[in-house]
Amino acid sequence: MEPHRILLTGNPGTEDIIAAEALEEIPGSRIVWEKRGYGRVLIEAEGSSLQLLGESLYNMRSIHAGILVLVDDIISKSREGLEQIRSLVLDSGIERLLTYGATFAVRAERAGEGHDYTSMDIARVVGDAVIAASEERLGWRPEVRLNSPAIVVYAEVIEEEFRLGILLTGERSRHRRRYRLYDHPAALKPTLAYSMLRISGAKDGDTILDPMCGGGTIAVEAALLFPGSEVICLDKNPYHIDGARLNARAARVESRIRFIVGDARELDKILGEASVDIVVSNPPYGIRLGDPGGIRRLYRDFLPSLARTLKPGGTATLITTEADYLLSLTKTVTPRLSVSHIRKVRHGDLWASIIKLHRREA
Repeated sequence: MEPHRILLTGNPGTEDIIAAEALEEIPGSRIVWEKRGYGRVLIEAEGSSLQLLGESLYNMRSIHAGILVLVDDIISKSREGLEQIRSLVLDSGIERLLTYGATFAVRAERAGEGHDYTSMDIARVVGDAVIAASEERLGWRPEVRLNSPAIVVYAEVIEEEFRLGILLTGERSRHRRRYRLYDHPAALKPTLAYSMLRISGAKDGDTILDPMCGGGTIAVEAALLFPGSEVICLDKNPYHIDGARLNARAARVESRIRFIVGDARELDKILGEASVDIVVSNPPYGIRLGDPGGIRRLYRDFLPSLARTLKPGGTATLITTEADYLLSLTKTVTPRLSVSHIRKVRHGDLWASIIKLHRREA
């Protein structure tokens, strides 16, 4: 039995975390490649049925989608690329995966510069080729249904790479967690929250704090990932705390999270000095709020309190667009915090930095 080739998609900048989780969750898997900066990881999995693979993919918390890959080839960026796509789809055998009477839809993505065609062009050509292959080899015409199709055909062009496959994880992106009943206006994707928790080095039993928790995404993901940990969700806005509690209740982890209305600049007064093992947080972004000066003042007041609240050897993992300023504060205002990790990630329409700080032992 040939191994299944599965394309995993997620947040650009977290490819290594996706790969590590895939090896943990998918039996018999190996990493073929990671496409850094695009949120793409290709794996091969041996010895598993598509049903078992689908179940394993649903257990993953770092991915947006899992796709069974049928075609992985190089095409032109010119209009000729569309003819190449059509030929590759016709030769892919994709029609064998369509059960009689099944509806289908095509979802296409395109990334890179210099293409003479759009993602809509790709979707149209792929859809026409799927229908043509089915009519020629199966003797029936599958119906296109844009809403709630039985099968979703996925196609992407990244630079000159074309991939075709079938979505195994359903049309709804896996970052759209069903517990998100309250949506904070600057919410962090749960897949990024999970990645930050992995980067933080948190382990079950640690005291984990999000001091600017908003809708509670990080706290909920922490409670789901570490059932033996004390998780603290703190925000100065009681409205957000109510929303975070609602989300935690929907995720069935409300009893494992401590909710506090409080100011992140006074953490040590609220929780006590050296009281927290791990801090993971998504502070406000100056770009989005239109007040970079105010955000910098917040950081300047927050970091000293953070340093006092962390236990010696504890870590704080923050995502920010103010990386340079935050790093400068570690050299002046909070020398007890040292930088141990930094990376760029895509957060919505922005490139942000995830920075991991260590509280020195002395």
